[in-house]
Amino acid sequence: MKETRTKNPKKATDRVIQWIAAGAVLAVALTGCGSGNEGNNWDKASVQPETSANADKPTEIANVSWYMLKPIDTIKNQESVEAEANKMLEAVNAKLHINFIDNAAWEDKMKLMSASGEPYDLVLTSSWTNSISNNVARGAFLPLDDLLQEYGQDILKKVDPRAWDAVTYNGKIMAIPAQSPYSAPVGFVFKKDLADKYNLDFQNIHKLEDLEPFLEQIKANEPGIIPLLTTKKVTAGIVMKEHTDVTKGLKYNENTGKLVWDTDVPEWLDFFRVTNRFYQKGYIAKDAALKTDYTAEAKSGKYAVMRDSGGYTADGSKSTTLYGFPTVEALVGYPIIATGNMTGGATAISKTSPNPKAAMKVLNEVWKNPTLSNTLAYGLADKNYTIESGAGTDHPRVAPKTGAEQTWAIWHNWLGPLWDQWDSNWNSTAALEEMQKNNNEAKTSALLGFNFDAEPVKSEIAQVSAAYTEMASILNTGSMPDFDAFIANMKKRLLEAGLDKVEAEARKQIDAWLSAAK
Repeated sequence: MKETRTKNPKKATDRVIQWIAAGAVLAVALTGCGSGNEGNNWDKASVQPETSANADKPTEIANVSWYMLKPIDTIKNQESVEAEANKMLEAVNAKLHINFIDNAAWEDKMKLMSASGEPYDLVLTSSWTNSISNNVARGAFLPLDDLLQEYGQDILKKVDPRAWDAVTYNGKIMAIPAQSPYSAPVGFVFKKDLADKYNLDFQNIHKLEDLEPFLEQIKANEPGIIPLLTTKKVTAGIVMKEHTDVTKGLKYNENTGKLVWDTDVPEWLDFFRVTNRFYQKGYIAKDAALKTDYTAEAKSGKYAVMRDSGGYTADGSKSTTLYGFPTVEALVGYPIIATGNMTGGATAISKTSPNPKAAMKVLNEVWKNPTLSNTLAYGLADKNYTIESGAGTDHPRVAPKTGAEQTWAIWHNWLGPLWDQWDSNWNSTAALEEMQKNNNEAKTSALLGFNFDAEPVKSEIAQVSAAYTEMASILNTGSMPDFDAFIANMKKRLLEAGLDKVEAEARKQIDAWLSAAK
């Protein structure tokens, strides 16, 4: 299945604006229809019959399942949170169940469900996990254009119109892009007690090599602490300020308009060369390449420096909340807004969904009702969070529990409407406003909205991805004995896998896309 649009990218935005205008005069039914599935037992449920008198009004509640990567390991009170959420979903005559999948099994689970045709409704998808493009290529997702027009008017009102291009394939919208910080800042996170102990001027640390004096102190004086955390899939923190990803191993130079291999980008090489030097000096765990769960490692408290927890915060509050101990942060930088940045969080409807209408209605209600989205995100008052101020208002200030006491969390941009988030130490209202401001002002890629169609070179893409993935654990952790020899071998393997053919096809598509966009 082809994955790229050949139309002018402005057209998708125009179409969305038309839909929004149409929504003012359309009488959209808000009741659900049919019955869906809910993981495990719900996956076997059949669609309930509709009445002949009013086919859009169901005789029974629709069960809707939502598959999602497990946000935290300590989730315990799911049944009570869902019960509260489902009270609000009575408005659309639906009942929601979320299927959380552990990080280690997540990707394989979703691939297997797609391959087997197992029924499910909603699913988390993005540029970084359970890839939108890969799912579209294997026909796993349902086109959403008609469903959005009929049942997604509140979604259409709130999604950034620019983001639709990032989820449009062959002229069809294949996922709902979340409200997100499209140019999400990257930061280094420090254990506050160690930063204080060594009087670290952390606010003046902005690149990897700036960390070295502090890492050296930790290595010499803190035998129970590993200076820097990297894992098999997660680097120490790199921002590509002049390059955007096209496909695995291939980047677009925003200054020259040329395609370049990762292994030929100076800032990319410099970053991983420093990582290798840090590994050789013992600042990175010797078995780092075997570690797969970054968050679990960070929460262990045995590392002095980590990456941000999914977005830099000037006061360290976001990482403090997730990692469970006091932290401070240093800003590394902001990436260019590219297609992948606009799909850091998105929701799709499975092609196997027993009831896609009900699935869209549930998702629309999540976008429409801030109390619903915040309940799904924060959990229950007095159990998962406390209300610090504004009780009984639409905009309270809340304090979610942290560390071992935290038994519920779903990140708002996994649900969709991030800007409706209640003020908290996850994101303050001021921080959310700053994200929106930066979305409007940050540098955007010349390829914003371009989706590479892998079909003509799908075998080469698969071979390149396999070769890259095999080498990534060593690259990310710096655990190669000879950096230059490793990079030379990496180039050779990528060439043998067909990256030169992928580059030629990408150049052809980009030229055509840019020409059509004029």
